[in-house]
Amino acid sequence: MTPREILLKRIRFLVFHRASSQMEELLGRALENLEAESLSDEDLKAILDVVSLHDRTLEDYILRGAEPPPNLVRGLKLLGLYPAR
Repeated sequence: MTPREILLKRIRFLVFHRASSQMEELLGRALENLEAESLSDEDLKAILDVVSLHDRTLEDYILRGAEPPPNLVRGLKLLGLYPAR
């Protein structure tokens, strides 16, 4: 398995094994809308940074409109979750 395949597998695991079913559904839909194979490794790492966060933190950024730190904006944009909705 290549490092890229491992990265994709880790992202998928983190998206579909959330504590919150609402966040799992939201992130799952966002990931399904991506063409992950066409993304760069840097894009995938930015997404990994987002999906590695705790659900409550993500809820603040995605659902409650809290401003995310600059290092998370790229991943949120790639997932179609920024600006916060």
